[in-house]
Amino acid sequence: MSVSKNYTPTNGYTEIVKPGEMGITKLHFGILRLTSDETFFDHSDDTEVALIALGGDCTLLVGHNGNKANGILGERPDVFHGEACIAYIPHHTTYEILTNESGIEIAVCKVPSHSESAAVILEAGEAVNEDETHLTILENVFSDDLEASTNTPTIPTSAEAICFHRFLDGSGVVTFDLARSTETIRTQLYHNDVLVVSEHDSIMAFTSEDIGYQLWVQPNL
Repeated sequence: MSVSKNYTPTNGYTEIVKPGEMGITKLHFGILRLTSDETFFDHSDDTEVALIALGGDCTLLVGHNGNKANGILGERPDVFHGEACIAYIPHHTTYEILTNESGIEIAVCKVPSHSESAAVILEAGEAVNEDETHLTILENVFSDDLEASTNTPTIPTSAEAICFHRFLDGSGVVTFDLARSTETIRTQLYHNDVLVVSEHDSIMAFTSEDIGYQLWVQPNL
């Protein structure tokens, strides 16, 4: 079974992983890229949606009866300059993205949910109460020659997870060792690769040969 996919930057929304693929049962993951003065409209349906601004900024309009949130999403030029701004959108809620001059790149994460939580748009570094979301979202930025193991608190291992990886200069490689039932799988990630970790996998270790960024997403159990 494959454990990674590559994302080719493409204008518009690109779905990368969805339930039923690669051992994933709950998570959806994709990336939305919009240039200046573009718009994007969608509906959360039966999922909670998290929008993580990777770079650029936009105006986000969230509306569902009395549950509305409007504001600016995004404060950094790219993932290597500052923390992410994140928006959480509850189920059966519409949302519209209006880009500004810089355009926007957003990681779009979804998980099944019927929770009556409020829509919220967070500033960079601001955290949401864990009781108000069904998604755990973590970021890592690390230097080259890094060695890490499962005792590193920013690597989720208790449930299925998706990791989006990017390198500062667009080149480099990170190596993961995953324990799956009776075997150990070694996989290498490159620029814009997405690692898929099923609930039956455990991350034993990883090493990086360049300056890298990771976005981790998993259900909040």
